[in-house]
Amino acid sequence: MSIGYNVKRSAITKTLDGLISYLQADPEKRLNKALNTIYRVGNTFSFLPVFKEQIKGIKSIAEKDLPAKKLMINLLKETDPEVLHKLGRNFAVNSGWAGVPIQREITKKEGVNVPYFLLIDPTEKCNYRCKGCWAGSYTPAELPFETFDRVLNEAKELGIYFIVVSGGEPTVYPKLFDIFEKHNDMAFLMYTNGSLIDENYADRLAKVANVICCFSIEGFKEKTDERRGVGAWDKALKAMENLKKVGVPYGYSVTETRSNIEEVLSDEFVDFMIDKGAKIAWYFQYIPTGRDPDVSMMLTPEQRLYSYRRINEIRTTKPLFAVDFWNDGAYTGGCLAGARRYIHITADGGIEPCAFIHLSQGNIKDMSLKETLRLPFFTEIQKIQPYSDNLLRPCLLVDNPDMFRKIGALPGVRSTDGTLENMGGEVGQYLDKLSAEWEEVSRPVFEKNFPEISKRIKEYKEKKEKILAESGGSLEQFYVSKDVEP
Repeated sequence: MSIGYNVKRSAITKTLDGLISYLQADPEKRLNKALNTIYRVGNTFSFLPVFKEQIKGIKSIAEKDLPAKKLMINLLKETDPEVLHKLGRNFAVNSGWAGVPIQREITKKEGVNVPYFLLIDPTEKCNYRCKGCWAGSYTPAELPFETFDRVLNEAKELGIYFIVVSGGEPTVYPKLFDIFEKHNDMAFLMYTNGSLIDENYADRLAKVANVICCFSIEGFKEKTDERRGVGAWDKALKAMENLKKVGVPYGYSVTETRSNIEEVLSDEFVDFMIDKGAKIAWYFQYIPTGRDPDVSMMLTPEQRLYSYRRINEIRTTKPLFAVDFWNDGAYTGGCLAGARRYIHITADGGIEPCAFIHLSQGNIKDMSLKETLRLPFFTEIQKIQPYSDNLLRPCLLVDNPDMFRKIGALPGVRSTDGTLENMGGEVGQYLDKLSAEWEEVSRPVFEKNFPEISKRIKEYKEKKEKILAESGGSLEQFYVSKDVEP
């Protein structure tokens, strides 16, 4: 990087540190003023349009005194200053301001799409045995430290500074803190059952200061212990208390099923989690992969529509950053997987499009991270994204099962846990029926709620297909010839 770039990066980091200190002194009174300053700083430091729009949106939330403003104030008041400074630098500066332009430059120059983040399983070992675990059929392997370390170094060369850590249970990985400490310029989000996060572990997380935890629960005590084992609820709550005490932010992660959907979306449950200190909520629908897939656990189309509406309501009425992994397709431009926005690396080194798309076409132990981005099945996935012009149907597996089968049939693609084989039986038949029903329910909702996006997606798909046809199907030509987003 040039001297000018490094000077600018140092200046924006120093500016951000000053703003965080200024805000933490009196967040209620200073938030609006600080956001105005950040908005002006965006012009000074030539922020990308996407960042300017995000800052503008946050500024509007504060000015209108919406519930999300309370979330920002809570985060400022309850987070340890050193933790907040480190997360601010790693998320806002390294992953955002510095990282995204590098990703886009490589994409345009080399014709290979660079994703925003990686999902990595350090281990598939787990001290729980949850019913219907999406990772329950993986080999209980551990990713060698040397491989993990190398991948993160290569990620930073590509401008990727955000890493999601899952498993298995990542806290059983013996060298996890070695990774956090060595790559202290990266931001980590870790999914965990929380059973091993005692006071000492929480202190260590506060010291490295670059990790946000999301605790996997299934509702209140009865539902959580029923799926995860007796005592799982109490251990998760104790872990939350330990992190709150040291000022490390955290959230919760829920798998929505046919039996817990009303509970996990109830005011009672959401308010309880907010009172416990949760800042983030991840809502995933049960997907029939992994150990003993059970389609009876899946949401009905009516329940999925209820989840879509209810989570949008939670976002507008609660001080909580809630994410609906599948139903938020309208906001993400469709599916994130297949190296469009992320890839999944399993503990045995398998390279998958997504945590829920258990297909692989290579091993990270045998190739560089940049080489993985050129894998043919990633290329084919990106050619057909978004899979539908109805972005409430973003998923390759549950919303577009025929396309999943086509990707799974490509040369060299293997199923990592039997999901592909299951698609030829009752599971596949059920998904064919369910996806058709969801299309019927969701399309009118998408076209009514997102008319401009609906129009833009259709135009985008047409332009993309035209460029691919003119270039003989070259995805590289598509990336170097136009913007990569619809």
